[in-house]
Amino acid sequence: MKTTRDIKSSLEIAKKQRAPCRTLFIEAKLRKELKDEFGDILDEDERAEIEEKERRRVNAYNLALKKAKMNILRMKEKAKTVQEFRSGKEMGEENVGRIVTRTKPSERRGFNEISFEY
Repeated sequence: MKTTRDIKSSLEIAKKQRAPCRTLFIEAKLRKELKDEFGDILDEDERAEIEEKERRRVNAYNLALKKAKMNILRMKEKAKTVQEFRSGKEMGEENVGRIVTRTKPSERRGFNEISFEY
C-alpha cells in the first residue's frame, strides 16, 4: 500500500524527470487550439519588452545581493580589526603607535583606571 509520502515523492520525481503525463498532453492540445482560434495574445514587441523588464529585474536583484554581501564582508572586516585592536595584536603598517595600559587605583572601591598612549 502506498502512503502519501510515497505518492508525493513519486510526483516530485516525475516532475524532475519531465515524465509525460495525460494533463500535459491536454494542456498542450488546449493551448494549440486557443492559439489557432485566437492567434498570439502578445506580439513580438510586447514579448521582447516583458523579457527585457524581467532581465532588468533579475540584474537589479543580483546587484542588490552583491551589495548586501559586500556590506556583510565590510562589517566582518571592521569587527576583525576591532577585535585585533582590543586583543592588543599589531595590525601591520597601519598601527603607528602601540597600546600601553596602566592601571592605577581609583577613588572608587574596586575600580581601576585604564589609560591608552599612542
